[in-house]
Amino acid sequence: MPNVGIIGAGISGLAAAYRLQEHGHSVRVLEASGHTGGVIRSESSEGFLVEHGPNSIRAGAAGLETLIDALDLHEDRVWANDAADTRYVVRDGRPTPLPRSVGSFLTTDLFSTRAKLRLLAEPFIGRAAAEEESVARFTERRLGPEVLNYAVAPFVGGVFAGRPDDLSVQHAFRRLAALEEESGSLLLGAIRRALTSDDGAPPDTPSGLFSFRNGLQTLPNALADTLGDRIRLNAPVHALAHDGTAWRVTVSPADAPAHTRSFDALVCTVPLHRLAAMEIDTPVDLAPLGEVTYPPLSVLALGYERDAIDHALDGFGMLVPPVEDTLDVLGTIFSSTLFPGRAPEGHVLLTTFVGGARAPHHATSDAAALQARVARDLESLLGVDASPVFRRLVHWPHAIPQYELGYGTVKDTFDALEAAHPHLAFAGNYRAGVSVGDALTSGLEAADRLLETDERAAQPH
Repeated sequence: MPNVGIIGAGISGLAAAYRLQEHGHSVRVLEASGHTGGVIRSESSEGFLVEHGPNSIRAGAAGLETLIDALDLHEDRVWANDAADTRYVVRDGRPTPLPRSVGSFLTTDLFSTRAKLRLLAEPFIGRAAAEEESVARFTERRLGPEVLNYAVAPFVGGVFAGRPDDLSVQHAFRRLAALEEESGSLLLGAIRRALTSDDGAPPDTPSGLFSFRNGLQTLPNALADTLGDRIRLNAPVHALAHDGTAWRVTVSPADAPAHTRSFDALVCTVPLHRLAAMEIDTPVDLAPLGEVTYPPLSVLALGYERDAIDHALDGFGMLVPPVEDTLDVLGTIFSSTLFPGRAPEGHVLLTTFVGGARAPHHATSDAAALQARVARDLESLLGVDASPVFRRLVHWPHAIPQYELGYGTVKDTFDALEAAHPHLAFAGNYRAGVSVGDALTSGLEAADRLLETDERAAQPH
């Protein structure tokens, strides 16, 4: 029975370990911190349920739904409120609903008449001459500057805490780039896909955003429970080396001497800012991994009495575009609208994000200054006229990997590593998407690559 080491007990590592254990492999998970789940942390306090990291997962991915079934989490799953379909974007200092239909697009105040006419001209825009393009350049070229400023740029801030000028559309938003490549037009390509798509999924496959009754941490907790004592916490890995027959993993605990463990195969899910500092015995040049940006991000959850806020809070939340430069926040999730059980009766919970690649200095400012910035913006945008009755501030020094221009070199590095070392696989939110679902799928796919390697080795030659 192969002995596999999994480095990291975030959602990618836990998913990989679960898949391998289900296929009869002996697994050992080595986690540097004192807890499992990585950035997925749910906290219940004073009647409020706060997410320190991600707030939701999009349903429907086959691997995800299989896990939900296997872990028997259906009864714990809660679905986003129908109101969450409404997303607000700030324009001229006022939260304005993002249009969701042709009719609402034609009547919205979010875009000018000129911008609407420019968008209708999209099918007549030619393809880009360059092989790679920034999200900003791609959007402005195809959809015009207002769509960039008041739709795409705030969305980039919400998903990546990033800047559209920095991110590569070919890597950060592959589907958009593919629409242009396949159809020459985003609008025509989207219509064609809607008319012809058949992903083979069963008709009853769930869709939409969900969490769990006790928060997102329910999922990694359930995975960790199935692994039990196969997980070792406070076990930071310092080095990886292959001795010709096995991988030798050096573990360097803070309160004990360093020691070495041997494994037949490895799945490494360490974030790139840590992976770049790890000693790895390989002929592959790892320099591109250390060049990936992870901007700081602060998350401030605030609980209020409901009558202290003028806004209806009838949506997922609001995003603040960079062009609204008198405001400091990236956006706010209306957490108690999004899911039930996030605030006590008569109260609401707002989760606000500050910093990211757009304004890293705001994320690293002292707590009092940061809270003052958020309070000022929430008063202006939502009509908050009272002090919060609950607050929780979480700081992530290295938040989300930025799929910047040239990110193909990073992906090529992982391809080269896995080709040079067939019993080494990598997984995480730096492989093929930064969402929880992407990271989980990455872990499952890494496990599958090792299983396929074993199957090929077992076949007669």
